Amino acid sequence: MRRRGEEAQRAASAGDLTVLIGYDLRFWRELSALFGNAYLADFLHRLRVRCWVCAVQQLRRLDDLRGLLWSGHTELVDALARGDIPAARALVAAHHAHSLSLVGRSAGA
Repeated sequence: MRRRGEEAQRAASAGDLTVLIGYDLRFWRELSALFGNAYLADFLHRLRVRCWVCAVQQLRRLDDLRGLLWSGHTELVDALARGDIPAARALVAAHHAHSLSLVGRSAGA
């Protein structure tokens, strides 16, 4: 999971949306598999794919995505490895807020 997170983080920092999507989907799929509930993991994966399908159209309208895409993947892995649930929750909440803000911003572009 760390490797996927590092690759997703690198792609996000570079603004490479195409590469980010692949690594991001794999990262979150591996993370949700840790729940031990295959049905829930599959549901979350399908939901994330749909979110990307909707968001990518908006994000492609922005000229330069470098530094704009969420890149907290490795921070989340670190928080989970430490067993720091409050930090992990805060990172996921920040991810959601960041994603909604970015899509809203790109819709106005």
